[in-house]
Formats: sequence, structure tokens, C-alpha cells
Amino acid sequence: MREGLRIQTRVIGALMMRELHTRYGRENIGYLWLILEPLFLATAVGLIHARAPNHFGGDIKPVPAALIGYCNFMTFRSMLSRAEGALESNVSLFYHRTITPFDVLLARGLLEQAGTLLAFCVLMGLAVATGIANLPERPLIYGLGVLAMFLLSWGFSMVVCAITHERRSLGRIIHPIIYVLMPLSGAFFTMHALPRQVRDILLTIPLAHCYEIMRYGWFKSAKSFYIDLAYLSAWILGLILLGLLLLSVARKRIQMP
Repeated sequence: MREGLRIQTRVIGALMMRELHTRYGRENIGYLWLILEPLFLATAVGLIHARAPNHFGGDIKPVPAALIGYCNFMTFRSMLSRAEGALESNVSLFYHRTITPFDVLLARGLLEQAGTLLAFCVLMGLAVATGIANLPERPLIYGLGVLAMFLLSWGFSMVVCAITHERRSLGRIIHPIIYVLMPLSGAFFTMHALPRQVRDILLTIPLAHCYEIMRYGWFKSAKSFYIDLAYLSAWILGLILLGLLLLSVARKRIQMP
């Protein structure tokens, strides 16, 4: 098991370096685009909310709330958007027995998470330094929310990758679904502020629970009433299991060049 874990770690690391080189190359600013791309987008969202009134209440200020919402949604969006066609673009790698679709998607997911997390740390660090944001009140709980978002996004990406492998037309509806989920996910509002009927509907979306965990971890006045860890865990485990099963079927149908 120790040897297998060592090999797996080396494979994931090599795939991440390959993806970095393939996506960004060594021209212009190269690998810095990994951070700058989400940094520019998150900065724009933060500036939009900079002069917004504090409609959240308590110590939940607009800028840090917007950064938490958008930066973490970028992880979800990027992982699902790049899942389509992931098998076709890496088909030559599957000649190697140690490389599987699981490895490819995990490497891509870790790369997306690293980029958005670095961008978030830079922007939130500047916000804290200028006094428009506070340090997290419960950092471990916030980290749990980020981990839950990553696992949920990764599970979804495996499912999307597998079902769009031979059905490329399905990939066309993924992007509209992502943009519909953005205003419904709870990225820019708290469940506590919504009417009960609306809140009960939106809490069926697992992303909402991730955001409630993250806000509860960052802000002292945030509420934890609407966090359902059992429901969120069931979604994460179910998606990962379903994704692994679908990827195993899809791998048997890959046409090697």
C-alpha cells in the first residue's frame, strides 16, 4: 500500500506539471496565469461589492462575503467546465498502465483548486490588511467548507466527464447549468435572510451547505442552523462513487490512436 501510494503521488504530480505546461506553456508570464486568471475575475467581483451596503448583517461585510462566494464557485465552475473532453485530450496517456482517468481528473481538480485558493489568499489578505475584512473566526471550519466544495466539484466533474465522453451534445447543457446554479448556490446570500419556503428549496442544492459552512467558519455572526453535514456527505460520497463507476465504463470505450 505504501508503494502504491508513492507511485500514485508521483503520477498525480507529473500530470499536474504536464497540465500546467500544456495549458500555460513557458511563453509570456507562463504559469502565473494559474493565479492571475482567477485573480482578475475575483478582483472585479470584489470591486463591484466594495461600496455595496452591508445587507448581510453583523460582521459579514460585502467584500469578504463576495470573495468567499465567487472564488469558491470558480473552483466548481472550472472543474466542471474542463471535465468535458478530458479523456479525449489525454487519451495517449492511457497507454501507461499506471495512469487512469481518475488520475487525470484528480490532477486537474487539484490544479484548479490551487489557482483559486492562491487568488483567494492574495485578495483576502489585501482586504484584511486594508481593514475591509477580518481574519476567520473558525479557520478549521472554513477549511472544512473549502474541502467539501472541492470534493463535491470533483465528484461532479467525474460524472460530467464520463457522460459527455460519447455524448458530446450533453456537454452543451453543462455551461448553462453552471451559470444557473451560480445565483442559486448561496454564493452571494445567506440562508438565514431568506423566507422559509425559498430557503427549503435552495437547501436541496448541496453547494448551499458548503457556503453555509464557509461563512460560519469565517464570520462570527454567521449562523450554523442550516448546515446539514449528513446530507452534504451523502451527495459527496454518492457523486464520487457514481463518477468512479461511470469512468470505469467510459475507459473501456476509449478509442486509442
